[in-house]
Amino acid sequence: MKKTFIVIGILLLIIVGIVVFNPQILFAFRATQKMALNLEGEQAAAFYFPENKTSKDTLYMKGVIYGGTLGDIKEALDENPQVTTLRMVEVPGSVDDEVNLLASREIRKRNINTYIPEQGMVASGGTDMFLAGKERAAHATAKLGVHSWAGMDKEALDYPKDHEEHKKYLKYYEEMNIPSEFYWYTLEAAPASNIHWMTPEEITKYKVVTQTTKPNELLTIQQTLASDAFEGRGTGKNQKAQDFIRNYFKEIGLQSFNNSFDIPFTFKERKTGKERKAVNLVGYVKGKTYPDTYLVVGAHYDHLGVVDGVVYNGADDNASGTAAIIMLAKYFKKNTPEHSIIFAAFDAEELGLHGSINFVKSPPVPLDQIKFNVNMDMISRNPKNEIYISGTHQFPQFKPLLQKVAAKSSLKVSFGHDDPSDTTKDYWMDSSDNSAFLHAGIPNISFGEEDHPGYHHHTDDFERIHPTFFKKTFLLIQSSIEAIDKNFPNPVKK
Repeated sequence: MKKTFIVIGILLLIIVGIVVFNPQILFAFRATQKMALNLEGEQAAAFYFPENKTSKDTLYMKGVIYGGTLGDIKEALDENPQVTTLRMVEVPGSVDDEVNLLASREIRKRNINTYIPEQGMVASGGTDMFLAGKERAAHATAKLGVHSWAGMDKEALDYPKDHEEHKKYLKYYEEMNIPSEFYWYTLEAAPASNIHWMTPEEITKYKVVTQTTKPNELLTIQQTLASDAFEGRGTGKNQKAQDFIRNYFKEIGLQSFNNSFDIPFTFKERKTGKERKAVNLVGYVKGKTYPDTYLVVGAHYDHLGVVDGVVYNGADDNASGTAAIIMLAKYFKKNTPEHSIIFAAFDAEELGLHGSINFVKSPPVPLDQIKFNVNMDMISRNPKNEIYISGTHQFPQFKPLLQKVAAKSSLKVSFGHDDPSDTTKDYWMDSSDNSAFLHAGIPNISFGEEDHPGYHHHTDDFERIHPTFFKKTFLLIQSSIEAIDKNFPNPVKK
């Protein structure tokens, strides 16, 4: 027995000696990688959902990729098949490149998108994993780092270009549709002991994100309106948003009524009875065939402002609809419609639909010349890719046209939330800015998605929207307006 203890003691001393003189040995085994990372003050990669999140469409990731990452991500995705996006909060690298490439391929295999949020960071092997996203996006403040890899006592460029170690990375980049030049660039950008933070130009050049060389303007407008600088666009304190929209209207070249895009109004707040001031922003494009007949395309630009010191950015509600108004105005200015189209950004919707109510009570043109209204309220965030069109229950003459447009979209386009007798769905016809038009007898439809966990919550941030869904929804709305403008239907006789 004594000899056994002596042998065990000697073995332990040998192991300790090996680790002391060659600490990298710890990284050779999955079981010891976490321990080694902890000793270095690092965290092994973890996949999680924040405690305050009820939606499970976005999986969060933080930490260094290690030998157990493949199993960890498989388990997380198997248990949560509704995940569409991997949000990489801070992934500074990998201690097991073989596992990293396998885990990254698993991400691509499952068509998961990757996103680096505001102030987020990925580097080295983390950047390789980011590239696995079917669609890849990064906040303007996010950091992407690259450098050379090293093996034994050599760095990557010490190996011949046709070496097997190079080939495995080049094969991976080819699978991810990343140019091979990117690989050689990373080796030259910085040595293994350092890091190079990519510039926007480099990110674009090597297709690191799936955006085009020019950022999508629809998303850029939404991101700006939903930034902290706009302080939640609360009525009475949303002058910065007004300036932004007004400047866009001027730049686009919209015409104004009475030499101003501003239509100020006052209203009484329901809770306090106090009189409040607000501003609608309204411009129009003159129609070529029916210049004195108007369609109104509207959305509210206000949101909840700052609540208990927390900014409620309202990215989906309703920076999405506001961004759509601006881009629709830009489109129809270049593509002159048959009817005149009024573009209206309504204020004080959150306080009781006051902007649209005031517009209908005091319209910039005779009310009988307004033949139709399109309303957009929350159109950028739905993991099911489902968008609702409401209003065809009251105005069925528009449904055949809309169905034809919807058939060409890859979105799930549903009709509903407009039948008061349907107890299975919330009734939307009195819950947004279309209501005032409905009660004035003006045909209208609304585009919107069902509520999500960010609705009227401080988590309604730009980082949580679904960009592809938003862009497809915008195109659906644009095509729908065009179809109605060119083939305005007669009322269905009942």
